Amino acid sequence: MRSQIISATANLKVLFRECTVQANSLIILAATFFIFFIDLNLPLGVAAGVPYALVIFASLWVNGTQFTYLVATLGLLFTIIKFFLLPISIVPIEIVLINRGLTLLLIVCTTIMVTRIKKANIDMSALMNQIPIDPITGYKNRHAFETELDIEIPRCKRYHRNLSIAIIDIDLFKLFSDNYDYRNKNNSIKRISQEIKANIRATDLFYRIDINVFAILFPETDLAEAKEVCEAIRKKISTKISDDTENKIILRIGIAMLGEADSKMDLCKRAEDALIISKHNEKNPVTTLPQVTTKDKQHIAAILSRSRSD
Repeated sequence: MRSQIISATANLKVLFRECTVQANSLIILAATFFIFFIDLNLPLGVAAGVPYALVIFASLWVNGTQFTYLVATLGLLFTIIKFFLLPISIVPIEIVLINRGLTLLLIVCTTIMVTRIKKANIDMSALMNQIPIDPITGYKNRHAFETELDIEIPRCKRYHRNLSIAIIDIDLFKLFSDNYDYRNKNNSIKRISQEIKANIRATDLFYRIDINVFAILFPETDLAEAKEVCEAIRKKISTKISDDTENKIILRIGIAMLGEADSKMDLCKRAEDALIISKHNEKNPVTTLPQVTTKDKQHIAAILSRSRSD
């Protein structure tokens, strides 16, 4: 039920955003025609270029440079039409040419500025998507996870080394509630990520790959060893953080180990399938595929028990 509500809310947000963009476009186009009407009835002269420049700047509300070019083209066209419709007897032709020329120049310069701003925003967005650091936790994100997994898998296969992967889903009750403080949510996510990072080796690779989903790459670690560490992490975090938090925190973990014939997709799919099993099995929130059994050990011993060779 909650997932359906979230999906419906997301669809409404997309619809509202599209309607807002269309409304902005119509307002800007209407303003452009209104400026032309005013320019026809009042001797604005070079001052007519100022409102045209303003509507071009207003096109920043609409994504893409095509709409900016459309508004600029209308401004240039209306400025030229006004030159032919202006009675010559009222204003000397030299002044009209200067005024119209300056108006055209202002429109062109404004268009260049706005299009460069839009292109810079696009480049900045693309750059932000390539940054490998999650801004909330300060740890690596999904982009880094996929990139480094592409490096680790061939390396482990080449040298016949173990590589295990754990996907950790954090279930924080009331996480998506309307009255939930999202600042507290981010603080909780940050604290949990710090606890997870503190309980793995320096050579283990840690990532935040979704809103409340983390991943760990365990080099030189088999399936049973990875499960021991994840069991210890789950118990420690559930005890340490849930006790002083009004929203109960539950960690569910799926683990898989790289096989000789595995691709990146195969390995991740098996870990995700293990996570799904964990979500449906309240007694065993840590699941491996294939399943292995481990003895209940302290978290420090589990970490120290693994090989540390490179």
